Amino acid sequence: GAGPAAMASIGQPRRWDSGHANEVGASVSISVATLLKNMIGAGIFSLPLGLKLATPVPGLIILASIGLMSAVSYWMVGYCCIAWGVSTFRELWHRTLGPRTAWVIDVTILLNGWFTLVGYLVLIGDFATKSLGGLLGEEHLLARSRLLDQWTVALLILTPLSLAKDLRRLAFTSVLGLCVIVYVVLLVLHEALVKAPGASEVAPSPGAAQIGGAFEAAVLYTHAFVAHYNAPKLYGELADPSGIRWLLVVVASYSTAFVVYAAFALSGFRRFQAEVEGNVLRNFDTQASVLVAWLGMGFSIAFTYPIVFNSSREACVNLFSTTSEAIHAVRSNGSSARRSPSLYSLLGPSPKQGKPEVGTLGGHVSAAFGHSADIAARAAMGAAAGNGASSAARHMVTSVSFVLLTAVCASLTSDLGFVNAVTGSLMGCAVAFIFPSLLFFCTIRTQLAGLGRRRQFEQPLLKKDNDRFHVTPSSASPILQASKTAVPFMRFSLVVAVAEMVMGGVLAMLGLVAALGLLGGH
Repeated sequence: GAGPAAMASIGQPRRWDSGHANEVGASVSISVATLLKNMIGAGIFSLPLGLKLATPVPGLIILASIGLMSAVSYWMVGYCCIAWGVSTFRELWHRTLGPRTAWVIDVTILLNGWFTLVGYLVLIGDFATKSLGGLLGEEHLLARSRLLDQWTVALLILTPLSLAKDLRRLAFTSVLGLCVIVYVVLLVLHEALVKAPGASEVAPSPGAAQIGGAFEAAVLYTHAFVAHYNAPKLYGELADPSGIRWLLVVVASYSTAFVVYAAFALSGFRRFQAEVEGNVLRNFDTQASVLVAWLGMGFSIAFTYPIVFNSSREACVNLFSTTSEAIHAVRSNGSSARRSPSLYSLLGPSPKQGKPEVGTLGGHVSAAFGHSADIAARAAMGAAAGNGASSAARHMVTSVSFVLLTAVCASLTSDLGFVNAVTGSLMGCAVAFIFPSLLFFCTIRTQLAGLGRRRQFEQPLLKKDNDRFHVTPSSASPILQASKTAVPFMRFSLVVAVAEMVMGGVLAMLGLVAALGLLGGH
């Protein structure tokens, strides 16, 4: 749920141009580092392939354009949090679009997590095969059988980790993953400087980018820039939060990410030219420095897998429970007065149902898109509230089945570039462009509609009374209203939001077509 800093911000007057003097939380620099850590991940390995598909100059222009669009939409999510006074994506969605469409969040969590897990297993197949070849010799069975490596890791390592209900011991993987990514970036940069082919050895590149390749490169880049699910949580933890400080966080983070991505993509492409693969680390020959990168990434991904897995599994259980309850309600010609814990976590209490006690499933709200720590807590509490052995058996069957299904999908392809392109087109464009723009559009429309009530932008929205936060009685809508001087900017921003939604939808469709066409070529 929302942390103390986030809850404190709800009860204080909010301004766009100034924050709260006594707010305690993360500084701008810490917030930038946190956003970069969430953004830069496995998607970076496919960036050199984007330059191969679109050719270097158009590829860099596309990378910059996608980065700019992603930064604008990320800023939009923070603006909506300021306007509504919320600090989780679920709360923002409820306030903006209502609880009836809240199932979209769980579908997004499930699909985004699913594709991420499949990508992780593809990477594990890459790194395990390469690492074992360096350690045991190229002729060893484990060095020659990618499928054997994937299934061995899935059954002996990922399944036991995914059955764990307490993931706090895996917190170190965040730091480990960041260190490994930094090491890999430095390794690729060094290789490009030392071992890149000379001008006479460079293969000629086509004069113009292929249209399909340009769109596939765009969705690859979209996947690399996605971190929007965590924007409300990051804003809620920002010290002295204000519109200006939020803008600084977004500009600094996405500018840094673009520089890192551009340098990595150019270095990887310059080093391997037309032979660059969807996972650029597969291009390297076995040597000590590369072996460290393979092993480090393999361990990091293996221990990150259960964190993503828990959120996806919980979303799946939520969808199943909510659907079952909805069907039962229809058959019963109405809903019961008291909602079950799984429906409560999605829609909140029914009119006759009070707030659950602290410690129950309904008393916890997942941070961001139901991120790792809160999702793990909810999963553990849900299992504890079940019927003993039957609940534990369902937990085991669901978890094992989920792991095995991701392993089956990962066994069908060894091309990380294809997986990232599909993920970027199906989920990246929705999370990075369509959803933020839709939320922003609805927020601005609500603010413009409320100008008649003459509520100024710096007026307090919520106030604290007897330790309860509630809407100011004079307000008909719990949203921070803008001053009339901001109307031209707000109307222009509506056009930008619509443009982002349209471009996101078009990019998703064309990128998916290009990715599927490339698969046929492989």
